[in-house]
Amino acid sequence: MDIKALRYFSVLAEELHFGHAAKRLHISQPPLSRQLGKLEHELGVKLLFRTKRQVSLTPAGQVFLDEVRGILASVNEAANAARRAGRGEIGRLTVGFFIGATYSLLPKILHRFQTQSPGVRLILQEMELTQVPQALVSGEIDVGILRPPVSYSTIETEVLLREPFVAAVPENGKFSSKKQLQLKELAEEPFVMFSPGPSVLYSQIMSACYKAGFRPRIVQEARHPETLLGLVRSGAGIALVASSVQMRGSGGGVLFKKITGPLPMTEIAIAWRHKNPSPLLLSFIKNARSAMKLR
Repeated sequence: MDIKALRYFSVLAEELHFGHAAKRLHISQPPLSRQLGKLEHELGVKLLFRTKRQVSLTPAGQVFLDEVRGILASVNEAANAARRAGRGEIGRLTVGFFIGATYSLLPKILHRFQTQSPGVRLILQEMELTQVPQALVSGEIDVGILRPPVSYSTIETEVLLREPFVAAVPENGKFSSKKQLQLKELAEEPFVMFSPGPSVLYSQIMSACYKAGFRPRIVQEARHPETLLGLVRSGAGIALVASSVQMRGSGGGVLFKKITGPLPMTEIAIAWRHKNPSPLLLSFIKNARSAMKLR
């Protein structure tokens, strides 16, 4: 029993006239009559009373019509859902991100995407920075927010945000009244530093300090900016952090100072498996670019 036969029957039951039904279906009457006869043969019951002057539903035909309308409505809903999924308007997308993305970038992206695609269910997974590309490769997440570069050849990345470093200093320290600092002014200060490892921040800061003519005196290390700010607040030392950390708020006790000197820009990128052509993923990437005002 095919869907076309059900549609023919539904229209015929509404019109109760073969000529009118055929015109509405854009076919001639003979194919319509054959489809009805085939359908009745399949069911083993008469669906219509037919005379030269009148067409009417049999009791079985009326019951069948009620069920057919439900089936056709479900088919239409399924077709519409498939089309919306093909346009990236509905579905489910798992996003993996590291904590540094939550200061400015991720809220903008999520707000825009959820406004544009309210039918999409986003599943957010906070991860360690090094876990994001691994989760992409394994298929645990569909899209990631991370710091480049990425060593996996199966992952594509696109930088969404470039931002400078700023110095986080104690509120009552010797730099509290200065509007900006030269990097070399920090040469004698104790540093609280990002832990060395796969993150590029440690190597970027160390390289910049070397270029400024000194090796930083590291007294404490931590993986997360909040921990570094807590250490600065306690007076343990100063820290260099991405400027977006300021948007999180220091909770008091910490001031942020612009730095002049040979410091690189930090980057945050969106990442995905290059063999994932999902319309939903492409829609998310497009919205991410728009949210960050890129092309």
